Amino acid sequence: MHKNWITAFLICFPLLSHAEGTIQIAVKLTPAGSFVAKSDRLKGDLSRTGAELTSQKLSVALDSFKTGMTLRDEHFCKHLGCETQPKAVLSGLKASGGKGTGSLELNGIKRDISFSYEEKDQAILARFELNSADFKMPHAKYLGVEVNDVVNVEVRLPAPKK
Repeated sequence: MHKNWITAFLICFPLLSHAEGTIQIAVKLTPAGSFVAKSDRLKGDLSRTGAELTSQKLSVALDSFKTGMTLRDEHFCKHLGCETQPKAVLSGLKASGGKGTGSLELNGIKRDISFSYEEKDQAILARFELNSADFKMPHAKYLGVEVNDVVNVEVRLPAPKK
C-alpha cells in the first residue's frame, strides 16, 4: 500500500523539484556608498511545465544575509523584521517568457511583485526592485548615513529540467 502511494505521488507531480538558491540585495547609501547583502539559504520548490515556471513556496531565513560586516548584518536583520517574522516567503510564483509574478511576504506584509528573469548556465536568474516602505519598514539611518528605501534584488535558482 505504501509503495502505491509514493508511485501515485510521483506520477501526479513529475516535474516538482526541490530548489536551493541564492539571493543578493544591492543597497545604496546616501550621501555615498553601497553594500550587497547575500544569502545562500533560499529553499523551496520550482517546477517547469512546458515554458512555464511555477513555485508554491520559496523562502529564506532573514538572519542568513551577510553584508561583510557583523554589525551591519545585525542592523540589516532587524530592519527586515527578522525578530517577529524570521523568513521572507514568495508564494504563487508563475513565470514565462522572461517575466513573472508572485506574492512576497516580508515583515508580516504580503504584496504582489513582478520580476524579469533569464535562463542562463542551467540557472534561473530573476531580478526585481523592492521598496521597503511597501512592507512597512522604517526608513533606515545610522550615524548620518541613510539607506535608500528601494533596493535591487537578484535571485538565482537551478533551472528545472525541460
